[in-house]
Amino acid sequence: MDNNSVDRSVEMVRNQFPEVKVIANRHNAGFAAANNQAIELSNSKYVLLLNPDTILEEETLKKCFDYMEKNTACGALGVKMIDGSGKFLPESKRGFPTPFRSMMRLLGLSKLFPRSKVFNGYNLGYLDENETHDVDVLSGAFMFIRKEAIEKAGLLDEAFFMYGEDIDYSFRIQQAGYKIVYFAETTIIHFKGESTKKSTLKYHKVFYLAMAIFAKKHFGGGLFNPFLWLINLAIFFVGLFHFVRNKMSGLALPLAEFFGFYFSVRLVEYIWASSYFHNPDYYEDIPTLWIYCIYSLAWVFGLGISGAYQKRQHFMRFAGGILAGTFAILIIYALLDNSWRSSRAVILISTFIVFIPGFLIRFLFRLLNVDNRHHPDSVQRVLVVGRVEEVERAKAVISGGREKLEFAGAIFPIKTEEIPDFYLQSIEKLDEMVSVYKIDQVFFSPEDVEISEVMYWMTRLGGNVKAKILTRDVLSIIGSHDRNARGDLYTLELKYRLSDSRQKILKFLLDYLVNFGLIILFPLWLSGKSRANVLGWILNTFTRKKTWVGYLREDLDLGALPIIPEGILKPIDITLADKLTREEVHRINFLYARDYNVFRDIELLFSQFRKVL
Repeated sequence: MDNNSVDRSVEMVRNQFPEVKVIANRHNAGFAAANNQAIELSNSKYVLLLNPDTILEEETLKKCFDYMEKNTACGALGVKMIDGSGKFLPESKRGFPTPFRSMMRLLGLSKLFPRSKVFNGYNLGYLDENETHDVDVLSGAFMFIRKEAIEKAGLLDEAFFMYGEDIDYSFRIQQAGYKIVYFAETTIIHFKGESTKKSTLKYHKVFYLAMAIFAKKHFGGGLFNPFLWLINLAIFFVGLFHFVRNKMSGLALPLAEFFGFYFSVRLVEYIWASSYFHNPDYYEDIPTLWIYCIYSLAWVFGLGISGAYQKRQHFMRFAGGILAGTFAILIIYALLDNSWRSSRAVILISTFIVFIPGFLIRFLFRLLNVDNRHHPDSVQRVLVVGRVEEVERAKAVISGGREKLEFAGAIFPIKTEEIPDFYLQSIEKLDEMVSVYKIDQVFFSPEDVEISEVMYWMTRLGGNVKAKILTRDVLSIIGSHDRNARGDLYTLELKYRLSDSRQKILKFLLDYLVNFGLIILFPLWLSGKSRANVLGWILNTFTRKKTWVGYLREDLDLGALPIIPEGILKPIDITLADKLTREEVHRINFLYARDYNVFRDIELLFSQFRKVL
């Protein structure tokens, strides 16, 4: 079942597993609706609901089948789930979300008292995760269901687009007279975040709206329904929290540097006035409060344009940002009235002085960053577990991936005293090697290491080391570090220049420069319909609905590329676009995004503009 994915997985399944029946929807029908399509076509004794971001042990399905065969009262079975760092996922077993249990979860008391039957009834924290139990709710990420129970309970409720349908379905299966069982004798990895990033406002909104649907369905939709009031309260406060956090999270460093720059200019002004004019109050008649705030903002803006807030330890970006800010300040200074001018000497001296608070603030932020080891700017040391050919594949991905990865060595996948010279040690020494070589990530080859053993090592290594899976037959690696982190996908062809913030800014500036040029020039040489077209394009590029050069829109896989507005002009001669195959269209768009250059856009503008008039 595929819900209009853009990762070419449909083609992969059809080519590599021709015996599998694939249902490819042309739109995202939602979790419940898509699974219902597959359930209605199935004629098996059992049905498995399984998320795409999961990896099963070799014996998982057999163990579940054997348990269901022996326990005919069980209608649906769930298993122990761990995240990408080996941590147990509490949603593997859940209690029925009564208003009280939901309130305890919303207030955070379930986290404060994780083993309490009173406060953590939502995730059944008082039940041993390593023992099999009857529970109320299973996760839709893995739900092994008896077909007979489906026939009595009915299909999944399609009113739930995503989230909540597993709670509703677990409840209805119990109403049909069957047990819901948490089965602890097998474990799967659930790389939570592949479908929706769990820390986003969008996720929480969808989740709580699903809870509202559930509350109306099973508790009634009356005005005085306490569960509905609780859900709506949760939506409001979670939305408010995410709004404030999203607005403030990226402003801490710029705000700190703004104040650092401001007080630095103040200090330079005081020293300059005292030493050169022998009067500390020389500039008292000038509104320096506002002027120095503008100067400080110019430096902060320059750092933003240079990418110094994305690459915080990059000296050249910081220096370039300060110089760009100084250039802007000198332009502002030239435009100011004499009564608002302080001193060019203060500006030029401050240009060098602001480096000091800038570096000190960035150093302090680095010290206070508790997760600095996994900061995007830091280099991640990687250990690979697999045979020689698998290690070489992993090294290729490491050298071409989006993260800063450093190959630290390889571990032989077999427990033996005799290992090839290429390897550091055999797998039985993995934990020691991780400690000695200060490893951040371990890549496992599933060709050489059983998934059950991967899970063992994930748990043993702990949450500070990321575990990733080297996928079969393709140059890619999948995995995620924790239950709230989006799953990673490293490949050789995912370094898009068009994703770089500096390139996006250059593209944005080019659009505006073209617009201003056309506003000045087009009345001289355009008329009639052409003039109307150009005016429409200018308006759309100013409002960011369009960009002057963009993708070929015939590409069905645009979702896999960096997002930009719709293009007026295309990466190739527009007269050739209709003659291209789907694969050629995607390849052209891919190369445009990967190798983006603003000068190429300028060249396309000159060569194509007259052809579209």
